[in-house]
Amino acid sequence: VLLVVAADESVMPQTVEHFQICKLLEIPRGIIVITKKNLVEEELLSLVEVEVRELVQGTRLERAPIVAVDSVSGEGMELLSETLLEEIRKSEEETVSLQSSRQVFRLPIDRVFTIRGFGTVITGTPYAGSLKKGNALTVHPSGRAGKVRGIEIFKQKTDLAVAGQRTALNLSGLEKEDLERGMVISAANTFTPSHMVDTIVHLLATAARCLKHRGVIRFHHGSAELIGRIYLLEGDQLRPGKSMLAQLRLQSPAVYCPKDHFILRRYSPITTIGGGVILDGIPEKHLKKDLARLLPELRKLQSMWELQDSQIDSALVEYFVKLHGYAGISLPDLVSRTGFLKEYLIDLLNRLDSTVLVSQEPILAVSKPGLEDLKTHILDFLADFHSNKPLAPGVPREELKERFLARSSNSYFQFVLDLLKDEKQIQTSASTLSLYGRQVELSPKQEKVREEILKLIKEKAFQPPGLDELVQKLPHDPDDVRDVYYFLLQRGELIRVSDDIVLWYDQITFLKTQLRRSFPSGQTFTVPEFKNLFKISRKYAIPFLEFLDRERVTRRIGDKRLVL
Repeated sequence: VLLVVAADESVMPQTVEHFQICKLLEIPRGIIVITKKNLVEEELLSLVEVEVRELVQGTRLERAPIVAVDSVSGEGMELLSETLLEEIRKSEEETVSLQSSRQVFRLPIDRVFTIRGFGTVITGTPYAGSLKKGNALTVHPSGRAGKVRGIEIFKQKTDLAVAGQRTALNLSGLEKEDLERGMVISAANTFTPSHMVDTIVHLLATAARCLKHRGVIRFHHGSAELIGRIYLLEGDQLRPGKSMLAQLRLQSPAVYCPKDHFILRRYSPITTIGGGVILDGIPEKHLKKDLARLLPELRKLQSMWELQDSQIDSALVEYFVKLHGYAGISLPDLVSRTGFLKEYLIDLLNRLDSTVLVSQEPILAVSKPGLEDLKTHILDFLADFHSNKPLAPGVPREELKERFLARSSNSYFQFVLDLLKDEKQIQTSASTLSLYGRQVELSPKQEKVREEILKLIKEKAFQPPGLDELVQKLPHDPDDVRDVYYFLLQRGELIRVSDDIVLWYDQITFLKTQLRRSFPSGQTFTVPEFKNLFKISRKYAIPFLEFLDRERVTRRIGDKRLVL
């Protein structure tokens, strides 16, 4: 920043407001410029320098170089130019290069116009990342897509724009009417606009009054000005000079990333009252019941930010992964949430002991505590299932996935199952899952029910009783009869022919054998011939024939069946 003060006026109210905004934006480096030096005596010039030093005392501009200039004679301008270039060089070494190499390209639009023969042009200063000529891009919050036709930096054509450079982009696929000041240009299909942000809010000590919970504010971020309400997370009001965690809910969506700065102004009268930094640009709406869980995590991030902890990026990634519990968060969603490039994210994730990476496409990050919770929930569910259905061989795989990971990929579900199998917690079959070592065994009472069910079905030959008839005829608890009946079906002792017709396994074998003996392969037969062969009515003959068709023993051709 160049903080400009006129020598014949010294520090004015507007100077103070501009300086407060610089502090709220945490601009790390600057130069103090005193203009009109030739209009005042040397003694007064020295006094202005003292007043400016008092203004910036205790801030990042405390040791900023002071350059006095006179624009009419040109005195001091060469020194200012040299100082400016030196400070820019230091700034680029400290921050800009990191922003370009670690973050996705973002540029807030501040001007839109049309040039005849070129089309739509926008200007702005990229927050982060880099953009090449020919790259695809997305406009937020509209989601419209376009392409970079040309780039100019300080009126010089180039093929690359990077963070911090004053940039003009000639765009194809977008009309002037599609764009306006406050919108954000980004790398294609990267960000998700949001109406809400979780923030650290600081209210200036010079603010006229407290900032109240649910108060209306003007929110300035990038080149956008939005109206919204502030929801304080740690009290009903924020006093001047103090900071607090807050959620801002805004009338229009926009793109935000953690560590972005913003300015707050009163709705009316319009004066600067504070600002802060964003911690989460896509939060959920916080309810009172959620605060006990969320506040400790947000306070940790706040503390790290205020202490300028170098591990803040890792902590942010860890926080977002933890927020998604055992469902995990995909790498593209993490890019959208953080603004970090995929390569940088993978590097951060690999260094986090609290996170597990699932090798799938796209990569999934899951918190270890969340994964342990999921495993516990699955094991508890299986234990309850076995307790309530002791004769069931296990839970169907699809039922378990639908219950716990309905929206997750099959590869992640299999990853969790493999972990549980490796730990000898579960065992799997082709279609079911059960606790490790579990075997289904009938009790003496259930074994007796089994024998009586099979006896009735065998006695009736090819006109077997249905389940309802079995329940009525057998002198046992109906639930026991049903449980053993379904157990026999699952174990394969009984074969389902139709909804209400089942046969003993050996009966099915006999049915197929007899059919092939009576009607050799390639020969056809009619329904009456089939009925006569097995001495059964049409009620049973048709289901049996449809079953044999499904088993590819026979094939229907008109009114006849062909033996395959």
